[in-house]
Amino acid sequence: MLRLKPRSSSGNFSPKSRKNNLKKMKKEEFDLAVIGGGITGAAIARDAAMRGMKVALIEKADFASGTSSKSSKLIHGGLRYLKQLDIGLVKESLSEREKLLHLAPNLVHSAPFLIPIYSGWKKRLEMHIGLFGYDLLASDSSLGRHRNLSPEELLHEEPLLRKENLSGGFIYYDCLVNDARLTLVTVKSAHEHGAVVANYTQAIGIDTGKEPFNAVKFREVMKGKEGVIRARVVVVAAGPWTGELFKLHSESGPTIRPTKGVHLVFPESRLKVNQVLAVPTTDKRLIFVVPLEQFTYVGTTDTDYTDSLDKILVEAADVDYLLDVLNHCFPSVNLGRDDIVSSWAGLRPLIMEEGDPSKVSRDHYIGLYDEGLAVIAGGKLTTHRTMAENLIDQVLERYAHRLEGGFQTCTTDEVPLTGGEMMDFPSYLRAQSLGLKGRWGLSSTSIEHLIHSYGRNHMD
Repeated sequence: MLRLKPRSSSGNFSPKSRKNNLKKMKKEEFDLAVIGGGITGAAIARDAAMRGMKVALIEKADFASGTSSKSSKLIHGGLRYLKQLDIGLVKESLSEREKLLHLAPNLVHSAPFLIPIYSGWKKRLEMHIGLFGYDLLASDSSLGRHRNLSPEELLHEEPLLRKENLSGGFIYYDCLVNDARLTLVTVKSAHEHGAVVANYTQAIGIDTGKEPFNAVKFREVMKGKEGVIRARVVVVAAGPWTGELFKLHSESGPTIRPTKGVHLVFPESRLKVNQVLAVPTTDKRLIFVVPLEQFTYVGTTDTDYTDSLDKILVEAADVDYLLDVLNHCFPSVNLGRDDIVSSWAGLRPLIMEEGDPSKVSRDHYIGLYDEGLAVIAGGKLTTHRTMAENLIDQVLERYAHRLEGGFQTCTTDEVPLTGGEMMDFPSYLRAQSLGLKGRWGLSSTSIEHLIHSYGRNHMD
């Protein structure tokens, strides 16, 4: 049951509130200090604050500046994980997909995905069985079920697709999201529930084992001022930077295997698709081709990464790989490097496993240490909420002796994110669009952008 409870008042989320928050961090005592302002750290801060914990969160750059703004921008179960028989992860992801449709209806929206099949009946049968399992695991989904498409139907939908050896395909449904905006509103929601948050604030020391408070030493990146957060429990949620954080502490922490994901952006005039395509590659992966306004973005790659965590570059090999896939699937467009108008590259903070990067589990890892230090790594954008719930549940159990107790159970699956407090988003969008067009004379495109980005806060 969705609960449209009123938001608490903890001041505006602004540069002024950041200045006040830094003062609070230096003066007050906290139950939880979270290091990392990506989607995982933001979700942890929100979950803990909504349970009544006193929370501080710091991020060394801007919120969502790392992995959380460099994804494929999908909220999905993950067909590839089903093929790898990671049934639990797929089921959890599909359950979270349904929750996020209701918790952030302005940011998460369903979309049709098309998969072309270029071999005989065996490949089609395998994909049909996989999609049937996908539908079965999403039994509570409000989205439609998959259906079979003939070659003629597929080419009617996407005429640029390669026709040679096309045996048909499938349409199924998943979700798209503005990943950076989702992270930011999660931070904002945490702040509205009492969390004390600050970006451009870097952890430079972690001192644990003292009773009753551990210490996180920090430096304000822009001014160089330093301070200390005193917290009963410290959580490292730093994604690819987890190893760097553990260099500040005697514990070794989990071993992270960063893998790089690259996306390329083309103008719609050079690559026009009518819906999301999941195109198979020769190395048995799926590449997503996604229409977005007047552009189409394509990705992602999946390769091991050992260079700078703070300066991730799109390299020639990444570009060539994606161009080869595209020109094979869409032979008439003949895309080249000059057609690329933008790109992004991010790192997946995978837990170390041997073998092909694409086959490494996307499940998350939680580590709890004796001194009131916890770490979370791995996982997916789609499962960020349940990852946070899982971590806080374990923190409350393991560190009960350090925490004073009296905290509530998790309600993040019931309370919408800020701006998403609406029961029927399509009706809300229609009603607000009429009002804004009449009052301000805005174009339909501008109105939709405002409401999709800010939800009920679009007039703030």
